[in-house]
Amino acid sequence: MNKDQRLFGTSGIRKKVNDLPPEFIEDLARSLGSYSRDKEIAVGMDTRPSSERLKKEFSDGLHLTGHDTVDLGIVPTPTLAMATERYGTGIVITASHNPPEYNGFKFWKDGRAYSLQEEKAVEKLFYTKKFRENSGGGSVRREDYIVKHINRILENVGEVDREVRVLVDCANGAGSVITPQLLKEMGCHVIAINTEPSGDFPHPLEPTEENLRDVCRQVKEENVDVGIAHDGDADRSAAIDGDGKLIDWDSFLAVLAYGKGRVVTTVDASMRIEDVCGEVIRTPVGDVSVANGIRESGAEFGGEPSGSFIFPEVHMFPDGVLTAAKVVKLVSENRFYENLARIIEYPTARVKIPCLEEEKEVVMERLHGLVDGCVGEITYVDGIRIAVDGGWMLLRPSGTESFIRITAEGRNEGSLRELVGRGRDWISEAMGD
Repeated sequence: MNKDQRLFGTSGIRKKVNDLPPEFIEDLARSLGSYSRDKEIAVGMDTRPSSERLKKEFSDGLHLTGHDTVDLGIVPTPTLAMATERYGTGIVITASHNPPEYNGFKFWKDGRAYSLQEEKAVEKLFYTKKFRENSGGGSVRREDYIVKHINRILENVGEVDREVRVLVDCANGAGSVITPQLLKEMGCHVIAINTEPSGDFPHPLEPTEENLRDVCRQVKEENVDVGIAHDGDADRSAAIDGDGKLIDWDSFLAVLAYGKGRVVTTVDASMRIEDVCGEVIRTPVGDVSVANGIRESGAEFGGEPSGSFIFPEVHMFPDGVLTAAKVVKLVSENRFYENLARIIEYPTARVKIPCLEEEKEVVMERLHGLVDGCVGEITYVDGIRIAVDGGWMLLRPSGTESFIRITAEGRNEGSLRELVGRGRDWISEAMGD
């Protein structure tokens, strides 16, 4: 299979809806159905207008391979993931934070996203079309997993210690059907906005400062204790402070990790997390890698600086709904802002250096030779990460663009400049400039 035949990206399959015709959906569903050995397969969807059609076509394809389906309706991705703890295999129809003209599919198994090996097995079936024939399946039944998800979180987090005024922006996405209800049951005073599960998104779904500008302003105007904003499928959450400022992703990660003995995060996360935890384990970028790191190390928490957080005492997948509950609980205990104030933010830089796609592998190989033996702690988990007394840098090829990226963080501006300069020099030499 050549590179152009890859169906799966970094988080499932995402395409423009116009590139998802019925025959593609049927073949994809029959591929999953031929691979899965679970009799019933859970199917959920986000709020995009195209999701209902895709769900129906995908379910019909699964029936052709002998499976029954459990229709969860509109659910966040973590709700579907939780259902796979019971049913084994599950599929959520979502394009997460992509624009509304996109949709996609993310496959799950036993409470975890499909591994690269499992994705490749499905891809092989898709292209060879060696599908299993119907062996007696085809039934559909509905099940409400929203209540089960809420109850799981309430059992773990409990009610707030005092009433917390919280504004939650669901962006008319899948979080609309669960997060406001959960926070009310926890005892919060909830101001919920954009809660129509219509797929008519009021702003771009990537939870960035620019996209959440109006939400941040409303948080300040409503005089709430904290604001929460979801992406389209509510597997991530952003936090907004009472002054209407979006909390920096790395600081948000550090607040949730604060005081824990062992945590897992990615190679591109800030060193400020080391300031607040006993031990930090670094993994490749991606929530699947973080989840695997937690399992292998027995860590208490894991996450990456994108709003994707895993609390293993509850389950082993990113959950923006659970994150919202954890935040209001910390606020009610007067620990959220107290710990946030203790976190040191260091100067950072992100630099993109043009590099042709076909040259990336060679450049990275040369970089390995150039940095070998230099002062500092060098790891090759995902790219090249070099940590020195003055900070750290990560040299990593972009997975989506024709660049080599330098991510660097220094304990002061001078250290940062030195790190970025050294990284530029190495890349220049590796490219033969």
